[in-house]
Amino acid sequence: MIKSLKFISALLLGAALISCNGNEPDAHGVFEFPSVNIGAENSGKILAFHVGEGDKVVRGQELALIDTVTLAVQKDNLEAARKAAAMVQSDADVQTAALQQKIAKLKEDLQTTKRLVASGAAPRKQQENLEAEISVLESQVKATRATINNTNTATAGNVESLDAQIKGVVTLMEKCHILAPTDGVITAKYASDGEIAVAGRALVKVADTGSAFLRAYFTSSQLRDVTVGQKVRVIANYGKDSTREYEGTVVWISDESEFTPKTILTDDERSNLVYEAKITVENDGYLKAGISGEVYLK
Repeated sequence: MIKSLKFISALLLGAALISCNGNEPDAHGVFEFPSVNIGAENSGKILAFHVGEGDKVVRGQELALIDTVTLAVQKDNLEAARKAAAMVQSDADVQTAALQQKIAKLKEDLQTTKRLVASGAAPRKQQENLEAEISVLESQVKATRATINNTNTATAGNVESLDAQIKGVVTLMEKCHILAPTDGVITAKYASDGEIAVAGRALVKVADTGSAFLRAYFTSSQLRDVTVGQKVRVIANYGKDSTREYEGTVVWISDESEFTPKTILTDDERSNLVYEAKITVENDGYLKAGISGEVYLK
């Protein structure tokens, strides 16, 4: 399609070049619209296609819906696993509460025993036994806390990993709603309801009809009068002397020249080499893809 349009543009250019009339346009071209192919980011059955070729769409409008059942099941499984992982986490204070209470009671007994030993009413061995028992229990508390903290750390990492996976699945589910990235018109539809969408494969093509551009060609001698950002006069030809005038802006000029078709004859051999350029114009609703246009630099 693009090659055909470029060929037509070059033919029109050749016709302009062989004319000596100073009122002739500096270049000819064909109007096109920026377009984008919109595809699925994950595979699945197309449950609904809301648009057809020629339909106008607005940015954010849902174009199609892909089945999310498999993803929904995956999400439920991940959430159940996260809940189970979170339950493994323990409170060290709760787990060691009984030992802490026993240690507190033994320390009270130790203070009493120390007074008795000091007065000679109890043997020192009894004090030493209490001190040893308290030391053993405190070591148990410390070991229990360390084990619980290690388990909690590992569990927290597992929970974070599951949270990330759940977030990823939710994102995929959101992407099952195929949305229009811009205002425009559906120019091609590559699938239908009930078909299987494949990740990366285009489903529809949307053309941004709000901004059209003219693909025109200039000779090397004309390049001295053409710069990116330059405002030019553009005439759209609708046939039978019907035209509309627009202000255009040169937004791109090719760095490399290309040959015009061999059927084009010019007095200047240099005109065999032309440079492609894009000139944007604001579409007032009348411009259509394929309409020819003329460019006037001055």
